[in-house]
Amino acid sequence: MVRSSSTIKSNIGLIHIGSCPLHLIHNSFKIGIDSTNWSIEEFLNNLVFWFSRSPSRREDYLKVAKNLSNDIGKFIRRFIITRWLNAGPIIERVIEQWTNLNEYFIRFIPMNYKILLNNHHYIQIKRILETKSTLIRLNFLVFLYHNIYEQILIWFQQTQPLIHVLYDECEQLIRRLFSCFINEDLIQNKTLHELINISFHNQTNQKCDSKLEIGEATRRGLNNLSDEENKSFFSDIRNIYSSITKELIRTLPLNNDLLRHLQCLHPIMRHSKTSHISIMNIARSFPQMIIPDDIDRINAEWYIYQNEKIPNEWYEKTNEYHSIDYYWKNIFTIKTNTGTDKFIALSKLIKCVLSLSHGNADVERGFSENAFLLTDDRSLLSDASINGLRATRDGVKFFGNGKPHEVPITKALIDSIRNAHSRYCIDLEKRQQELLIKENLKKEQQIKNNCFIKKQNNLYDEQKSLHKNLTNIQKMIDEGTERLTKAISLKDFKEIETSLLLIEGGNKKLAMTNTHIVYNTNQLNQLRKKQKK
Repeated sequence: MVRSSSTIKSNIGLIHIGSCPLHLIHNSFKIGIDSTNWSIEEFLNNLVFWFSRSPSRREDYLKVAKNLSNDIGKFIRRFIITRWLNAGPIIERVIEQWTNLNEYFIRFIPMNYKILLNNHHYIQIKRILETKSTLIRLNFLVFLYHNIYEQILIWFQQTQPLIHVLYDECEQLIRRLFSCFINEDLIQNKTLHELINISFHNQTNQKCDSKLEIGEATRRGLNNLSDEENKSFFSDIRNIYSSITKELIRTLPLNNDLLRHLQCLHPIMRHSKTSHISIMNIARSFPQMIIPDDIDRINAEWYIYQNEKIPNEWYEKTNEYHSIDYYWKNIFTIKTNTGTDKFIALSKLIKCVLSLSHGNADVERGFSENAFLLTDDRSLLSDASINGLRATRDGVKFFGNGKPHEVPITKALIDSIRNAHSRYCIDLEKRQQELLIKENLKKEQQIKNNCFIKKQNNLYDEQKSLHKNLTNIQKMIDEGTERLTKAISLKDFKEIETSLLLIEGGNKKLAMTNTHIVYNTNQLNQLRKKQKK
């Protein structure tokens, strides 16, 4: 029997919540564009390459833009292939500079730099600019970015815990996408499971061309296209929508029961009829953290939580909700009449849940901050210095909303600043002591190593001498054996006696030498074992 990945991960103590949704959403945008032959990626990269490698071209472009409209020409930002949705703002810049780009590439270069007419990048850029549908395509991609992706992209780059809304946001993304190209009667009052089972590839289930959501700027541009070009364009639009939908349904955690149950943590879901079932399922999903006794207690505490009188100010603020951790922090301050915490097991579970990340944006932002700190002229910063700088930045974010001048100046802060030098001196002295201890240990180890090497060399010399003696003894025995053989053949009894004495003495020396060799070998083995330890 093949087990699912979620089953396998739960068995080894991991919580299966799927991949980072931001990466999945980026990839779906890429797959949608790749389903056409629009060559958008190539076009954007060629524009960036054209100006980034030549200051003279940049200067010419600025002059063309100024002469054309007295506006300041703006260059195209670099397109990063791993972040496909960044193409949205970049394409907006291209549309903004469309007149300037046409003037520069279509008129200015042929008149002033004929040598560039055979340039590979120029040929590709010119071909795209001269295609009538290019601007229409770009307008559609901008519409797609703003209407489908921008909201969730911004939402999931926040630092606050959002794991409890991940499932709902993914569902809303699918619903927005379906509303753009699927007939309304097929998607109204449908559950998510019913939606994803719709045959969205079937054109009979899709809206007609006049009702497809493509944006007003895109639709106005269609008047300049022929019927055949319109037909081809709408065919591409349907392919884009279908490809994006297929990819998102395949990759987003729409079938993840844990994420679906986590919605019960939202304040507005407190009185939901299914919230009790959800919290119990969540508790059972953390067997390494929540023991059976805790699960029983969570069962009771959740009923208490549902009937608790909770002020709206704990989760509502002007036009939005407080972050979920702010809400639950207030919940966990509630005491019983005896002064003890009212929610013990529940707080343990909620803290486990809110530690789950809704994506990798916060982690990657940390990498970017480290890269910002570690510049070429600060490459020797210690780990403590980097941690200190990061802690300072986080402190400014927390206490001053990212603005240093808004950080409240308290007595504790002033005292901390005054004592900074003394703490530095204490820390420096501590480091020097640690360094001295390390040096002493290093010296002791060096002495031990020298003794070991000396003893080992003596044993090697002794072993070498024993093997040399062994060779001489063997020669003596061989000589005695040879003399004995001759004496026997000559029947020289005196020589026979002498030969036997020679052989007997050699055998005794051989036995003693072998004993010494074994002892020497054992000593070497013991030394090697000590060295490994």
